[in-house]
Amino acid sequence: MDILKHSYRKKGQIEFWFDDFPQSPAVLTPIRHYYFVRYVKWSRHDSPVTRKDLEEMEVLANTMLGTLQNYRKRKAYKSPLS
Repeated sequence: MDILKHSYRKKGQIEFWFDDFPQSPAVLTPIRHYYFVRYVKWSRHDSPVTRKDLEEMEVLANTMLGTLQNYRKRKAYKSPLS
């Protein structure tokens, strides 16, 4: 999965489009010093988004934004795409 584009929104949110789900933008919200998927505007033209897909989106977005180290320090972090 790769990021196609992103767009900044209000309150620090960022909307991302991923190549695996081009019709379903994911909205990521900042929490502490990293970003997590708040919701996905799912389109029936795309396949259903799984929890594993959400984790991959978070890793890609945090890598692009330079916050991956903080994302990995969060309590719920186990390992990439576990």
